[in-house]
Amino acid sequence: MALVDIEEARVIVENQFSEIIKRERSSLVPDLDENSATPPISRMRHYADILNPLFWSDDFNRVDRMFEWACTIVRVTGLKDTGWDSYTESIALLDDLTQLMGFELPGDRFPNPANTQARLAVIAYSHMIEMSVPYELLANLLRLRLGVKYSIDPLAHLNKIRDTKVNGVATKRVVHASPIAKIKEIDKLATKAGVPQVGEALKGIYNSTIRNAVYHSDYAIHNGSFRLLSGFHYSKKEKCNTPLITFDELGEMTSEAFAFHSALLALWKRQKKLFIDFRGKILPYDGYYKGVIEFTFEDDSLNGFRVYWPNGTIGVCARNADGQSYAQNIRFEHDGSINFFVGVLASHPGSFSPCVEAASEPEYAVVPGTEKRPHWPTDLKPYAF
Repeated sequence: MALVDIEEARVIVENQFSEIIKRERSSLVPDLDENSATPPISRMRHYADILNPLFWSDDFNRVDRMFEWACTIVRVTGLKDTGWDSYTESIALLDDLTQLMGFELPGDRFPNPANTQARLAVIAYSHMIEMSVPYELLANLLRLRLGVKYSIDPLAHLNKIRDTKVNGVATKRVVHASPIAKIKEIDKLATKAGVPQVGEALKGIYNSTIRNAVYHSDYAIHNGSFRLLSGFHYSKKEKCNTPLITFDELGEMTSEAFAFHSALLALWKRQKKLFIDFRGKILPYDGYYKGVIEFTFEDDSLNGFRVYWPNGTIGVCARNADGQSYAQNIRFEHDGSINFFVGVLASHPGSFSPCVEAASEPEYAVVPGTEKRPHWPTDLKPYAF
């Protein structure tokens, strides 16, 4: 089996994709009501404007960078069955909590409904700022902006290895990086990538005081305020440190986090849909081995890709909406980047590809659901099959 060195063997098709994807950057911002007086909507627009530059770069007109972009949008990984994706569960939990917060609670069962709403809000907030996927998505989007490849775990270098014992046997365990460490790293990447406002926005929605109080059960909710039993919070309204956070201030903090993550999710979902222009098309991908790529979809959203090699080998990666993911003939490098097994190389290759014998014709695998086989386009342009 042979591996593709994408850096040496990539196909660069400058500006071919701009003929298919012609989008103004402003069109990537979610369709929010700009005239709405509702603070969460206006704040979503604010954060969408900040995050928008991460979702397009002219480098994506090159097929090798387009591939890395697709990996980022899909969150390419290895094999994972349905029901094992933490982000799918997190979105479901946050949606449940949001729905519960919107109910008019019966007074006979909830004597202090405002307190109940506050409890739900801080649980949702604390869960939201702990989710790993948004941090990983932001890190990968910034890596792409810096010309670096997608990584299945772009913040793994922040983790710590600790000695421990299991049943008396010495072993090692991984201590995953804290949200603060991830935010600092993303802030550095954002500054380096020329979008420091992304790091500033992320730092602005994180409040370690509330997070620690909630996760250590070190707070009380009473009489219209969230009360810290250890430590203090600086109140912008009162301009002093205080253990009391009024519901108004608490609502502002949690709403900002909801607005940021809602904007990020909306942009992410829209980007998956923008790939629809590539449905049913084959793109030249690797000019040395003569691999071609097809992007795959679940409904109208990008969910993965297939790479066809001229010896019949196929490389596949996909992630469905239910969290199920799978990979075939894919290799994850030490830095978390994606590479391919291209199958058995020819004993006496010809000039077309190291995968094809000199006396043979290239034979790509049949596209699933059809009886058609891809071919290598001599004009290096995408084509429909």
